[in-house]
Amino acid sequence: MTVAVDGPLLASASLVGLVAALALATAVLVRFSDSDWFDPLRERFVLGVPWGTATVLAGLAVVYYLVQGGASNGGPVVQGFRSWSLWYPQGTLFSSFAHANQSHLTGNAFGTLAFAPIVEFTWRHYPDGSARIQHPAARVGAFVLGVVAVGIAGALFVPGAIIGFSGVVFALAGFALVARPLAAVLAILGVRVVRLLYRAFTDPVVTAEARPRFVSPSWADTALQGHLFGVLVGILLAVALLGLRDHRPDLRYVFFAALVFAVVRSLYAVYWFLGADEFVLFQAAGAAGVLVFATLVALATRPRDWRLGVGPPPATVAVGLLGLTVAALAVSGLAFSLVVVSPGEEVQEGVEVRDYTVTYVDGAQDRYVGAVEVPGLGSPLSATQSGVVVASDRRNAWGVDVSAGELAFDGGATVTVGDVIWRETVYVDRTEWSFLAGNSTFRVEAYHDDQWHVLHTDSPAVSDSRIDGANVSIAATTEGYDLQLERNGSTVFSGPVPEENESITVENVTFTRENDSVFARYDGTDIRLAEFIRSGRDQ
Repeated sequence: MTVAVDGPLLASASLVGLVAALALATAVLVRFSDSDWFDPLRERFVLGVPWGTATVLAGLAVVYYLVQGGASNGGPVVQGFRSWSLWYPQGTLFSSFAHANQSHLTGNAFGTLAFAPIVEFTWRHYPDGSARIQHPAARVGAFVLGVVAVGIAGALFVPGAIIGFSGVVFALAGFALVARPLAAVLAILGVRVVRLLYRAFTDPVVTAEARPRFVSPSWADTALQGHLFGVLVGILLAVALLGLRDHRPDLRYVFFAALVFAVVRSLYAVYWFLGADEFVLFQAAGAAGVLVFATLVALATRPRDWRLGVGPPPATVAVGLLGLTVAALAVSGLAFSLVVVSPGEEVQEGVEVRDYTVTYVDGAQDRYVGAVEVPGLGSPLSATQSGVVVASDRRNAWGVDVSAGELAFDGGATVTVGDVIWRETVYVDRTEWSFLAGNSTFRVEAYHDDQWHVLHTDSPAVSDSRIDGANVSIAATTEGYDLQLERNGSTVFSGPVPEENESITVENVTFTRENDSVFARYDGTDIRLAEFIRSGRDQ
């Protein structure tokens, strides 16, 4: 009997084996452990369950699937739930709890599952007699409200239009690094096991083949400012709580846990933009930064009367420096929270969907970043962007939804815009003519309400080869593509590129299109001149 590699029989057998292995491991750990695994949980949690963590995870699912419409065609609404400014309350309230896609949600859910129970365990449902909040349900509610408060603070004080729960996850991790450093390290490792089991259950058998992909550097997709803000807030909250309880963790454990976390979670990723799809990573500075970070976190846990000699206590200095970093991020974040964005001329050719405009820009100034003025610089911040942009005056929104490189690679993209109560999709399509020598030109169109709209036409592409003494070029126009011949500074011919399997003759040269290639015949010789790169809608 032949079994397909990716067939249902093999997948089912793999799942049975996985369940059996998981059951065996659980039985061994429970049966032969020297202590009851659940006693500590029952001592601190109602019925041994971290109800606050479960509530937070359920809330994230509700926001993604019900509010953003994550399971709908076109995916979730993203730009409508970013923290564009304080004047856009929907973004402020939802941005920290919304996500850009399913993998974004899953990654943050795993992080929450790893660190939130440690924080909740430290907070505990059953407190000692000195705690102000005594009732377990009230303490669970206080934990959830604290998580929500940290998320909203991130929306207000983290620079940029953030989206995602990662800032809160980092706050939970920062708290765990100080309160229970060894448990935090185990969580860092344990979450990798959970990810593996999740992938094994969802895709028991995976087949893959080599193929090109558009991949940006992993560190360039890291919202460093949000992660840093979150982890520092969590650290400072933990230091304050442990100070009230007069508990001090081992400095060595805290240093090691903070260093491991900073490296694993890419807190060294200090980078900037060189272009639309080009970045620079300051790796040495980032490595030095994580070492300083771990050192300050460890020192912050020392008693306030602990000194190395003259001068203020190291713990006071460490807490002060960490607090100043949070304050600096908050001040710059407030500048973005108060910003008023005015989209420029680039939106005039865009597709309007209620208060949104979907357009394409090529080397345009980022209007959101450019709206922020820094005292002392004498001019606003500046960043150049290329790609599909979603803008909205009412929401103070201006952001690249699909980069130019990603659109060129995929040929097309679906952009979903909307609100809590509505959503619409715009399909964006890119086509290109490329000479064999490498020069190319392209057009970008958008489809909405049963109509195609031209968003962008690139500058003409000129062939490096001359035919019959003439320069040959292809120009992107609002109607399509034109073939142009120029000799001695004068235009000899300008007309549409031939349709498939058709020809045109200009003086002594015949241009023939065969499928996606244009050939030029001159003096009995055929030359393959240019190739049409099909769009996403044709694939």
